[in-house]
Amino acid sequence: MPTRRRQAIGLLPVMGGLLALGLATTSSPVRGANSLAVPITSELRQELWPVEIGVEIATADDEERPDAPIEILPLRTVTVPDGHPVSFSSAIWTPRGRLDFEVEVAAHQHPREAMEIEWDLQVDGAAYETVSVGEYLLHRLRFGPRPDVGPQQVRASRADIVTVRGEPHLETVEIDGERYEIRIVALSVRG
Repeated sequence: MPTRRRQAIGLLPVMGGLLALGLATTSSPVRGANSLAVPITSELRQELWPVEIGVEIATADDEERPDAPIEILPLRTVTVPDGHPVSFSSAIWTPRGRLDFEVEVAAHQHPREAMEIEWDLQVDGAAYETVSVGEYLLHRLRFGPRPDVGPQQVRASRADIVTVRGEPHLETVEIDGERYEIRIVALSVRG
């Protein structure tokens, strides 16, 4: 028995050295790329299913006014991965105050060139504060500042999920007697 004890005691430094060597080789920081939780295609996600999303906002054509519609948000496009949400916004001054348009869009590809568009529109408005006649005249003559606007209020809110095939989705909103047309386009750009 004493010889076995001596052999075991003699193995302790060797085992301790092996344990230290093993810990030294695994002491480097663990990275996400070394994990099985990261999908194989994580770096290629954008290249696999890209979608081009475009949003445009303009005053709606009116039969009483044949002049060209005013573009509030010129056509803006961006290419993103399938299902990635994108937000577009624009603000305009009207005779009654300021309107802020915000459109959030996420597009998903479906078979046969169909695109499912999830969109959310919110229009906030802030009316001008009342001003005196003198302040208004100074503003109109460009000698005074623009009148201040009051608190923001939601003027329109819409949301929907629609399916399109190459054509834009049109949504018309009427605010203070003025009609605005929102055009949302989603196209697949995969090869």
